Amino acid sequence: MKKIITLLAAFSFLIFTGACFTPALYDKPAEETKNFVEEVSTFLITQDGQSLIVVGKQHHYIFTANDTLKFVLGWAEKKRVKANFDHFTISSDQTMYGSYSLTVNMDNSLSVAAKNELLKHEFKQEQKQNTLTYRGSVNGVRYLAGDVTIPATLQLNQKYTIQMTEHYASTSAAIQRVLLTPLALVGDGLLILGGIPVLLLTTLFD
Repeated sequence: MKKIITLLAAFSFLIFTGACFTPALYDKPAEETKNFVEEVSTFLITQDGQSLIVVGKQHHYIFTANDTLKFVLGWAEKKRVKANFDHFTISSDQTMYGSYSLTVNMDNSLSVAAKNELLKHEFKQEQKQNTLTYRGSVNGVRYLAGDVTIPATLQLNQKYTIQMTEHYASTSAAIQRVLLTPLALVGDGLLILGGIPVLLLTTLFD
């Protein structure tokens, strides 16, 4: 009889603890994925070359520039470089990862010294296309554009599209907060990021 009472007590404990812990499992926000295309109106860079800003319709995507990108932006022959963003992934906390490529045609006007300089900065030679290509990645954060309007002087001549994959919580209990852009418009059409002037990246994207 004592053994039966002990078993019943153990069974009751399991039921009780199950009732306590099971809802917690169901309350955990589920994560879903959404694929969409972002239409980009301009690419910007801070004057110190540290931050790259991609401007979409409703959001700004701000990335930290890596060493190869910094080299290209300061390279004397950067007009040769064509850039292309391949894909961005946005996490539920608004952090982002993006992949891109930089390409230089190896025509007769490209000097041996310039070619060696590109190879030194991790560009790879692709014989079939007769190009030097660098494939890299950047990390950053997505922000709401808010009421910040990009001046016409900082707009590109054409629109670009970037494939996006967004991971987000599917329950209303986990409303995701997207911070307002740190970009600010001051003076006569001057954009700044953290007090540093922002410039248009025409040489790579326009």
